[in-house]
Amino acid sequence: MQYLKFTDFRNRSKEYFDLIEKGESFIIIRKGRPVAQISPFETKRVQGWKRAIKKVKLRKNVSTLRFIAEERSER
Repeated sequence: MQYLKFTDFRNRSKEYFDLIEKGESFIIIRKGRPVAQISPFETKRVQGWKRAIKKVKLRKNVSTLRFIAEERSER
C-alpha cells in the first residue's frame, strides 16, 4: 500500500484509478493526515441485490391465475 498526497491524486486521478484497477492500493494523505484508503473492489464477494426472476410468457386466452396453476402442476 502506497501513501499519496491528495493534490497528486486529484491532479492525476485517471492514472491512479488505472493502477487501482490493476490491484494497487493507496492511502490518501491530506495536510499530513490519512483521510482515505482506496483499494480495488473485489467482485467475487459482491452479489447483486436483485434475484434472478423467471419471466413468464402467457398464452393467449388464458387467465394469469389459471396459467400459474397449470405451470405449478407441471413441476
